Amino acid sequence: MSRLLAVWGPTGAPGRTTVAINLAAELSEQGQRVLLIDADSYGGAIAPMLGLVDEAAGFAAVCRLAESDQLTLAEIERLCHLVNTGVHNMHVLSGIVRPDRWPELSAERVRKVIGVVRENFDAIVVDVGFNLETDEEITSDLFAPRRNASTLTVLKHADCIVEVASADALGVARFIRAHDVLVEEFPESLRVIVLNKVRSGLDARGSAQAASTLSRFAGLHEVHELVADEKAMTSSYAVGRPLSSSAKNSKLRKQFLKLAGLFSQEPSVTAVKQSRLSGKPNSKRVCSAVEFE
Repeated sequence: MSRLLAVWGPTGAPGRTTVAINLAAELSEQGQRVLLIDADSYGGAIAPMLGLVDEAAGFAAVCRLAESDQLTLAEIERLCHLVNTGVHNMHVLSGIVRPDRWPELSAERVRKVIGVVRENFDAIVVDVGFNLETDEEITSDLFAPRRNASTLTVLKHADCIVEVASADALGVARFIRAHDVLVEEFPESLRVIVLNKVRSGLDARGSAQAASTLSRFAGLHEVHELVADEKAMTSSYAVGRPLSSSAKNSKLRKQFLKLAGLFSQEPSVTAVKQSRLSGKPNSKRVCSAVEFE
C-alpha cells in the first residue's frame, strides 16, 4: 500500500530537508520503492544537499505534465534523479530553485501528481514549506495561484505528517506556535514529532530539555530525538549522499533507521489510530508507531 509522508516544520531551518532525505533513504534501504519530492514553494534545498544539478526543476515539470493529463511513470522516471542510499536507490524530484516560480506548483497540479505517484511507488516522502497561511485567499482573486498551495495540498493528502522541531529554545518556541496552527488546519492528520539537533545535557541552549518542554507546554509526549552529529552530516554534505550511504555506522544514522521503522511495510510495533494521544487539541493524533489503513 502506497503511503505519502509529508515532512514539515516551522520557520528557522529546523532540519526539514535533512529529515526528509534521510527518512526516504532509510525507507529505500528497507527495499521499498521510494520517491522523494521537494515541494517547498519558497525554494528547494534537496538538490543542493544531494549535489544534484538540474536544467529544470523535476517537481515543477511533473506538475505541468499532470495538468495536461500527460504524466506517466515513464515521464516521472525521466525527470527523476536516482540517488544511491547504500544498497538500493531512491527516486528524487528536485524543487524550484528560483522562488518566483511558485505559481507552477498549483493545488490542482500537485493533487494530480499525488494521484499518479501513489500508483507507482511504495512510499512518497515530500519536503514541504513552513508557511501554513491561507489568508491570501481572502485578499486576492479567488482563482489566482496560491503561494502555499503546494504545502497545504500535500499536508491535506498526507497519510502522516512528520513534524520537525529544532532542539533549542527558539526552535521549540517556534514549533509550539506553528504546531497549534497545523492542528487547527488539519485536525484529523496523523503526526510523528521529531526533535532535531539534540545536544548533550551540558549544552547551554538547553536542547537536552527540549523534549520535556514539548511534553509540558504542548502535550506532545511521544517525541523522536535526533542527535546533533556534525561529523556525520559533514560527511553527508561532502559526498552528496544520505547517511545510510555516507555515515552508516553513525549514531544519527541509527536514529533515522529507527524512525523509518515506524513506516515499515511490516512494522514490529503497531499503534492503531484509536491509541493515539488525545486530550489537549494540540496533542491529538500523535503516534509513536504508524499503521496505515
